Amino acid sequence: MCGTKFDITYYVHCHEIQYPISINNNKLSSGRALLDRLTSTTVSEVEFTSGATSGAASGLLPAPLDVAPYSVVVANATCGDAGAEEYCRDTPGKRGVVCDVCEGIGGSSSRRHPPAHAVDGDPATWWQSPSLAEGDFQHVELVTTLPDKMELLHVIIKSGPSPRPLAWSLEVSSSEDGDDWKMVRAFGDRDHCRKLWDLRPERRRRKARAAKRTNRADKPACSTQFASPRPLENGEMHVGMGEGVIARRVRVSFRAAHASPPRHQYYTVRALTIAARCLCHGHASECNVDAQGAKCECIHGTCGVHCQRCCSGGAWFPHQPCEEDDRTECSCGERGACSYDDTGAILCVNCTENRAGPLCDRCLFGYYNALPDSPCVPCDCDPQGSDGSCKWDKKNHRISCTCFPGFEGHLCEVCEDPTAVFPDCQTPVTPACRCDPRGVVDPNRICDDVCQCKANVVGERCDTCAPGHFGLSAELVDGCRPCYCSHVTDSCTLATPADQEPPRDVILPLGEAWQISDSQGNATLEPSVDEEGKPFVISYEVEGWEYFYWMTSSFNGEQLSAYGGEVHATMFWAIVRGDTGGNPTFAPDVILIGTDGTKLAYANTSHETPGMLQISVPLVEGNWFLMGEEPAEAATRTQLMDVLRDIKGIMLKAHYHFDQDEVRLESAGVRGASGVRERCACPAGYTGAHCSRCGWQHARLPHAAPSTPRFECVACACNGHAGCDTVDGPCGPCQHNTTGPHCERCLPGHYGNPVQGACKPCACPLYEASNNFSPNCALASAEGDEFVCTQCPDGYTGDHCENCDFGYWGSPTTAGSECRPCACGGSPCHPTTGLCLTCPPHTEGARCDFCKEGYWFGGAEDGGPPAAGCVSCACGAGALSAACDA
Repeated sequence: MCGTKFDITYYVHCHEIQYPISINNNKLSSGRALLDRLTSTTVSEVEFTSGATSGAASGLLPAPLDVAPYSVVVANATCGDAGAEEYCRDTPGKRGVVCDVCEGIGGSSSRRHPPAHAVDGDPATWWQSPSLAEGDFQHVELVTTLPDKMELLHVIIKSGPSPRPLAWSLEVSSSEDGDDWKMVRAFGDRDHCRKLWDLRPERRRRKARAAKRTNRADKPACSTQFASPRPLENGEMHVGMGEGVIARRVRVSFRAAHASPPRHQYYTVRALTIAARCLCHGHASECNVDAQGAKCECIHGTCGVHCQRCCSGGAWFPHQPCEEDDRTECSCGERGACSYDDTGAILCVNCTENRAGPLCDRCLFGYYNALPDSPCVPCDCDPQGSDGSCKWDKKNHRISCTCFPGFEGHLCEVCEDPTAVFPDCQTPVTPACRCDPRGVVDPNRICDDVCQCKANVVGERCDTCAPGHFGLSAELVDGCRPCYCSHVTDSCTLATPADQEPPRDVILPLGEAWQISDSQGNATLEPSVDEEGKPFVISYEVEGWEYFYWMTSSFNGEQLSAYGGEVHATMFWAIVRGDTGGNPTFAPDVILIGTDGTKLAYANTSHETPGMLQISVPLVEGNWFLMGEEPAEAATRTQLMDVLRDIKGIMLKAHYHFDQDEVRLESAGVRGASGVRERCACPAGYTGAHCSRCGWQHARLPHAAPSTPRFECVACACNGHAGCDTVDGPCGPCQHNTTGPHCERCLPGHYGNPVQGACKPCACPLYEASNNFSPNCALASAEGDEFVCTQCPDGYTGDHCENCDFGYWGSPTTAGSECRPCACGGSPCHPTTGLCLTCPPHTEGARCDFCKEGYWFGGAEDGGPPAAGCVSCACGAGALSAACDA
């Protein structure tokens, strides 16, 4: 019965026997999802039967299933790998050309299109290759590694937002990493079939006849079936394997795109379906498949992943049971073949999958397994740093290699000594003097038996910063700086160069951005501005002021990144001509003003020589002091950071001499910082190197002085779907398909509980717009993820609008199909074909559109059906026939 065609037009072949797939509406099968997609038929159960043979002699077959979700997909080119790139496409309808951006690993999730998206089951994602505008990406390969060596039956490739490729081929390999690729089928137009593969193009599919059907893997051909650029998106390509092909890897080799501008030429795969069946050699009807592999549920006394040997160690043949052994049941299982010693005890021989030992229960040297009965695979430890052996680390879910002295890392791939260069790692030698000179009070006493640590340093060697401190340095009196972290945590580390923001120089504007102020910032006046935009002031304008300053608020807000930099300015000042009897002033050069009113001044200085003066003041603790305190109190690092976290303005000294005539501000700015910086471990809701900003979905709530911290990041009342500017304010744009003032509802066409999670799109019954017949859906119950479509239109019924109602026919679950009214004059019709089941009186025909003999359409309305209009001919006795016409 090989080659027989069955009702659902799907074939299952095994060696010389072809098994039909039959339908049983009472149970579910493991192959349902795949078979539904292949046949567009509701499949309830897959049963394998053969009229010629039965039992063991017939051989057993596991049900086919879609193994793509359990496979690994890679591509030799993916858009965004070399940076963000723009691509364009023609769209159906009136939208015309639409352009978007594809981003790499660090980009937005909605703009990333890695190979894994081809098998993630999400209809909103896809894999995409670079466009030809980015280089020579005409030939791109998408390789899928199956869970194990399997029998490949059918492949469906659904394009994403691009036309199907003009030329491409499907290839298979029976090995996991070899170069034994074999082409199954090529597709393209006539020119590409001949130019790329030297194959004769064929247009029509061969009919599936048992006598003439050949294995396409043995005879590759080139088909022009999918060469049209239509549809513009979501086009499908089906490739059947005939009797099946043994494959471990499947490669889709894209060779040419349809002619269009370079930025329009790229390949996409929205969904990849791979129909395959476990390779069980006729000894299993069930098989367990997951991402780790595929294992047959062997019977007939066979063992192995593919039931490829007899458990007793005897002769093995496909489709034939192994001979039974009267001795004790073998416990070697898949690990090896059974044998027996002279005493009759079990002995496992011919250990499989790199195992060893009398019972094949351990791995060979240089191999490991994560589970007791799983295959032993190579350790792949670094040969320079390891002896090659390893074991499975259950806690970290990775291997742990046995390292030579001086090496570390789970693969022994790095040096223990951070100053050594791999692979020439040297075993660290403990110095004769054990104390760290950076952390001891007296660096001349590093050889003491007991190290005396600085205030903020701990450890036997004084080589570690105390908790709440960072940046061990010999230049610091206390050894380490205290963590600032905006007072929300005391956990921080020394920031690496990669963590630090690049230095940022700020040039402060001149002109009207500056005022003249007294030393307390209480009284101000507007200075004059010269023709070059530089502010200046004549001394008589501020007569009576003991000291006066330039003041600006152009440097404000959060400026924590300026810590470690410096304030710089250039002044020109002059004294009254001929008058040298006065004295220079003695006051701070720079004053920082915090928003809370705190003022920090940098040292009292004097400048005696008039003319051009340059000022440079470092923004680090040491010479800053708190103004208004008697005696003057030195400002700590925390106090300086508090002011920089929310600064109101800067004051620069403008009064340098009591006989001063005028002063002019030439330039001013803040030079960027570089060097030792902290990196804080921020609590939830806080972000930034110093935890000075609120994260997404959190709003800043200020606290009144003098409380610390001066603010709090409070979660927005947006159910985790949006950010907000204030705690009580409105939510920003809702995400995750939600809407409402607090993102508490699902958008139309979506369902879920936004308070507990995201909203998902409705499928009524399909996600495609052409077959999504209900504009809304809702959760079926308070628990679970089941949903019901709430607005099925007339003619549709079922929880998901998946069936046609009485009086309608069609297949709503098939893309492009719909439910249509029965054209039977009010009588019922077949739900899938539309053929009338019964007709009104006096009518007949598949559509009840003919009158029976002896009746005519005398009662039908113009253009209408005859259902209510077939009336008797009423021919007289002299008529030759009872039939009549209009």
